[in-house]
Amino acid sequence: MRLASPRLVAQLQRRAAAGFYGDSAFLLVDVADGTYDAYNNPVVTTTSVPLECSFSDKPSAESWSGYADIENVEAEIRFKAPTPTKGNRVKVTGRFDSETYTDKTFEVIGIQDRGAFGFVCALKATAV
Repeated sequence: MRLASPRLVAQLQRRAAAGFYGDSAFLLVDVADGTYDAYNNPVVTTTSVPLECSFSDKPSAESWSGYADIENVEAEIRFKAPTPTKGNRVKVTGRFDSETYTDKTFEVIGIQDRGAFGFVCALKATAV
């Protein structure tokens, strides 16, 4: 079997991003800075990474059965990079078709790696 060339993969990624990613969000990643508070808990700062993405509030429950508890999946998001981890948060900042989810924050509860086409993450709403 012959693998696709890196140049072809890059071209497919650009086309996918141009066609699929009409929304914007921030991936919120908590990073410990190496210091501790008075209760000996690590001090954590949140880094906001901007994303060009595709957000949907109608995820396919069947596609998440092996990755997350499907009863908790409320939405899904697709993006190319960076690599997400469970527990990261996503803050939707712009939608091409609606303002319903703008500035709403979700937690990543499942991740599917789609190789050259990026990641699809199962999301559940977080309480502030």
